[in-house]
Order: sequence, then structure tokens, then C-alpha cells
Amino acid sequence: MRATIKDVAKLAGVSVKTVSRVINNEPNVRPAMQELVKKAVDELGFKKNPLASALRGQRSFIITLLYSNPNPGYVLELQNGAIEQANAQGYNLQIQPCDHNQPNLIENIETMINHARQDGMLLTHPLCDNQELIKLLEDNKIPFARISPFNREHDSPFVCSDDEQAAFDITNFLISLGHTDIAIIKGHQDFGATPKRFEGYQRALKEMGMQVSDDLVKQGEFTFESGEVCARQLLTQEHKPTAIFACNDYMAAAVLKVAAQMKINVPSDLSVVGYDDAPVSQQIWPSITTVKQPIAEIAKHAVQKLILHMQKQDYSDVQTQFPCKLVLRNSTSLKA
Repeated sequence: MRATIKDVAKLAGVSVKTVSRVINNEPNVRPAMQELVKKAVDELGFKKNPLASALRGQRSFIITLLYSNPNPGYVLELQNGAIEQANAQGYNLQIQPCDHNQPNLIENIETMINHARQDGMLLTHPLCDNQELIKLLEDNKIPFARISPFNREHDSPFVCSDDEQAAFDITNFLISLGHTDIAIIKGHQDFGATPKRFEGYQRALKEMGMQVSDDLVKQGEFTFESGEVCARQLLTQEHKPTAIFACNDYMAAAVLKVAAQMKINVPSDLSVVGYDDAPVSQQIWPSITTVKQPIAEIAKHAVQKLILHMQKQDYSDVQTQFPCKLVLRNSTSLKA
């Protein structure tokens, strides 16, 4: 038989109201009392009923994750992290994909929020920098948290990875292998991570006294197709790179395809690095040296901040920026 909140209160020796405050993460409950309740919850295997809570408190206990991202690996990891943290705190996660380029984006989101109640929203890039969308949520009094925004001056909670430092580190790694002609295939211009990664690339070159050459900078869109176009441009022009930093792994995989078609050996003739540590980085040969973001961890902290924000509690102690790490594989080597 399923344990009830009354069972928890009886075992902990506290009131039902105190149990309710603890499981809903409400403030002003003494730590000793919290421990009693949490111990009783664990012993009884008590699970909060979101529907019943919503009916009593006029809350839906639903968080909506709104995303527009061409990288399926990134999205899947983001969802998994957000779902785990939401469920742990008694919330359900609603997944809502959309196209940030669609002309009726705001109208469609407005229709969604009018027909489906949610207590808060998670906005991923580039949606998290859309001022019309932010105004829509503020007008409807829907709390939100942002994941990897470019503009970080808004007073809403946000989380991000340190893209600038990670891009610096991976460019510096290529320099340490002896490469001086290092190209970059940038990501989509609408994504906040794109300028940060380009800044890191530029900083690494400048700190070593190297010039940023315009003909080694190409504009991609975070898609395999755009990576293929940019790679073909780089590898057929007069000033050819000996290393290419593609700002995600799908574009890096496209570079490997073009190199194979042109009989350019990777890594002995061309070193290639990516970003994200997407599954494709290990599924292709040579496997891709890349940057791993703690995407699931970022999503968990975004959910944690959002729930504290919804409850009008302080979220400043929750981690905001996350370091990335290099993953060295077979697509890079010392310059011949």
C-alpha cells in the first residue's frame, strides 16, 4: 500500500503541514525537522503526488523545456539531466521542440502556454536570447531559467558552460602540436555559444603571437551539411589549413568526409577537432578529438535554479558556469 503524507508525518512526529513544506522545498523549516521528515520519506518510500498537489495549490508541477537545436546528442543529454532533476523534486518535464526561425514562433508559444499550464520554463539557446519570448513569459508571469544565453544581464537565473575557455584550450592544443594555419568553422550566428567559441580561438592565436586569418574563418550552422560546405572551401583554397577546429562534432565529421573524398589523410596531413563529445565523435573513423560539456549537469542545475526561482527563494548558491574538458582521440597529431 502506498504511503501517504499522513504516514510520513506520523513516523517523523511532525504535522502534515511541516511534511508538506519540506517536500515542497519551502523555506523556514529547521534543519533538524527537515532531517526527520526526509528520513521518514526514505523509510516509507513516499512519493509526492504532483496532480493532487496541483489541485490543492493551483500549481501544475510541470516544467516545460523549450528548445531549438540541430544537435540531437546535445538535446538528448539536456533532456535526460532535466528530467532526472525535475522528477527528484516532484515535477514533471514537458518537452517542447520548436524552430527559432519560424515567423510565427511567438504566436505558437503563446498558444501553447494558454492551453497547457506550466509552473515554469527552461529556455535553451538561441531561444533564451529572444527578447519577444522573454517579454511574453514576463507578461504571463511565467518564471523561466535560461541555458547558455549570450546576454547574461537579464535578472532571470541562467547556467552555461565556459565555451570561451574550452575553445581556447582546444585551439591551444592544436598549437602545441605545431600547427600555425588553424582554421575554424563557426557555429550558427543565432547561438550564444558561437561568439564565445570564436573568442577563445582568437585569444589562443593572439597569445602565441599568431594572426587570425580571415580566409581561415568560415561560417557554419552547427549542421553536417554546413560543415561539408565550409570544409570544401577551406581544403580547396590557396591558403590551406593544417588543422581545423569545427565548433561541433557534426561539422567535424563533415570535415573528415571531405578530407577522405580529397585523399587528405587525417591526422597526418590534417588535424581535426570538434566540440560537444556527441556520439558521432566516437562512431566515425578516425574518432574525433573534441570538447566535452557537462550537459546533463548543466540541465540539472538549471532545473534546480528554476524551482528555487518559482518558490521565490535564493538561487545564488547553485553553480552557474561549468568547465569543459578536452577528449583526445585519433583525429589529431603532430604537424608533419
